[in-house]
Amino acid sequence: MAQSSQGSNLRNNQPSSSSVFLKPDALVEGQYVTLGDLFSGLDPQQQDIAVAHAPQPGKQTVLDYRWLYGIAQRHNVEWRPRTTADQVLITRASQVITMDEIREAVEISLVDYGIQRPFTVDLSSDNFQIHLPVDARNSVDVIAIEVNSRTQRFVASVTTGAQTAQQRTYRISGKYYPLTSVPVLVEPVSRGSVIRSDQVEYRDFRSERVPNGAIRDINDVIGKEVMRPSNPNEPLMFRDLSNPILVRRGSLVIIRLVTANMSLTARGKAMEDGSLGDVIRVVNQSSNKTIQVEVVAENEVRALPALSQ
Repeated sequence: MAQSSQGSNLRNNQPSSSSVFLKPDALVEGQYVTLGDLFSGLDPQQQDIAVAHAPQPGKQTVLDYRWLYGIAQRHNVEWRPRTTADQVLITRASQVITMDEIREAVEISLVDYGIQRPFTVDLSSDNFQIHLPVDARNSVDVIAIEVNSRTQRFVASVTTGAQTAQQRTYRISGKYYPLTSVPVLVEPVSRGSVIRSDQVEYRDFRSERVPNGAIRDINDVIGKEVMRPSNPNEPLMFRDLSNPILVRRGSLVIIRLVTANMSLTARGKAMEDGSLGDVIRVVNQSSNKTIQVEVVAENEVRALPALSQ
């Protein structure tokens, strides 16, 4: 019976008296993997023994059952593999410098070089990340930059962890794009509606993407009537807007004639549409004559004495 029990323990490949267990994974911060990263239940004096180099920050490595069993035997750890699938996934902890941080450092360097704001920067590798050891100084410095002003391309030498043992330098290329600020609608506005000030704001676009005929001044948008629907957050075109129609063809209007000596009013009928400041024709209902007037308000016009004759 004793032999059968011993055989069972050997088949299980884990002595029943052992309290040492393999950890399935480990997150390490330093340069070395220790016995304590691999096994639980160790003697405290064994836990900090370094047995392997850790992977690079942010990287992973797998230690298989053969390597683990050899380490256990070498350091008198009472553990042996249960199956050939036994392994430990080692992950090196890191602090990450993102592309946004790199982009910000490059933008500052471009301004120092003489590139005028506003502009935006595209880097050649948007998914690129820099992993630093957890104890490294978290800094990004552009130590040199080469700029082609004609093509707007650049190559930057980016250094992390400057003046430390973890210092690394990377060559990062990209392109900068000058920006133009133009007014856009912030919400859909239906055709025939007059744009309010809270419905429009400035937005930056790459200059080469702003079409000819785009409106540049927000004052050319507020108070205008929408002639054709425009998508929010897109440049507005002059052809899409017009001055609001204050007088509609066929509508009744008040005609005012003001001179230095008198002020007269009459009723009339508009013969054409008119916006503020437009000169249109109306029929004076009192005299039944057609006169030319200037649109001054909604359904209100000002007679022009010389033209009215």
